[in-house]
Amino acid sequence: MHHFILQKMRRSFSFAGDHPLFLLENIPSILPGIEKAITIFYSPENQKLLSHSLVKEKEEYIPGEVNIESSLTILSRFRSETAPFTWLKKDDLPFDVKSVSKVEMTIFSELSNNILLIRIPNNFDALNDLFFIYLNQDLSNFGTVNSNQLLTTENKKIIGSILRNSLMTLLSNICNDKEQFAILQENTQLILRENDQKRNETAGIKEKYKDSMVHLSLEYLKEISASDGIRYRLTEQAVEKIKNFQGDIRVIKPVIEKAARISGCYNISPNPDHRNIEHSASDSNVIYIDHYHIVFQDIKEKKVPESIPEPAGEVPVRYVRTMALLDKLENAAVHLKSKNKMLTSANLGNEFPTPVSPPAITDSLKKHRSKILYLFKEYPNRWGTIRSEFRPVQNILNIRHDLDRNTATA
Repeated sequence: MHHFILQKMRRSFSFAGDHPLFLLENIPSILPGIEKAITIFYSPENQKLLSHSLVKEKEEYIPGEVNIESSLTILSRFRSETAPFTWLKKDDLPFDVKSVSKVEMTIFSELSNNILLIRIPNNFDALNDLFFIYLNQDLSNFGTVNSNQLLTTENKKIIGSILRNSLMTLLSNICNDKEQFAILQENTQLILRENDQKRNETAGIKEKYKDSMVHLSLEYLKEISASDGIRYRLTEQAVEKIKNFQGDIRVIKPVIEKAARISGCYNISPNPDHRNIEHSASDSNVIYIDHYHIVFQDIKEKKVPESIPEPAGEVPVRYVRTMALLDKLENAAVHLKSKNKMLTSANLGNEFPTPVSPPAITDSLKKHRSKILYLFKEYPNRWGTIRSEFRPVQNILNIRHDLDRNTATA
């Protein structure tokens, strides 16, 4: 008896489960106060007719199942008729449909009731599902002022039409919701498939990239082998290391060259345990490059070409060292600016092959101050960067300018 209640409670959507059961559940809401309602419908899942009932007991409706095994023939006739609804009495039907619930009942056992049979099309077997709704002979089911007034033929036509249209509207909403949900599911599945496809494509691109890295490494290795007259081969571990490299492709060539030199220094002889890409049992002069010979590192920054100094002509010997100092400072300053760094003594000192501290730079400039001033005057187009932007050099020039002004004033 509780099976029907649990099915209703567990229904996640109106279209989940058998549609006639959802319609049966809602009949008391459409027409409160009916004594009972029974549906007989074809279930495509079970491939047979099923029957369920709702019987009013006190203030609630108790669900149950009805035994229809002995009435299949007459029910088949009812299902094939085309009238949208029919009003029936017990005498109109020569059979009983017994309930399997605790209280024995038949559909047409109460002479005081009028029975409204509503037919709803079933799309699975092209017949009709049946709904038997038990109403009183008077208008008491409809809450009218004069509830003792009997149902007229005109009343019954209106009631039958309204109830059937209500059930058809519910069924139409169920089917529409089911179609929309199916579209939503289809779209969701399409999105999931597209995501899987993109994921597979990305994985394929990554694999192709890995293979291209290995192929490129092998091409470089062939060039090195031809140049050195030695057969170089990559072990499987070396291949995996190259495949997993995710850095700049420009480092491959110098890395392979370095790996070949390192492996050559160790003079590794053919090793039967090494499994390389291109086997040859007859190779007698083979050097294997293993994963520990391959060291990936970032490409070193390309040095900015040093500025071409203005031809100096013949420079007195005593100014050669000062000129060399100014050239080094100018080249370091140009390189520093190319990296968008501030032109400070600390940054400039780090640009020399051997870093120089800021105090050392200041001290050198002081020692060569007079010679610097002479060279700046003789070569006005040289060392433009440090003249205009490097403060220690500017300080020397400012001192010279101050002295010239003082002399002129005196």
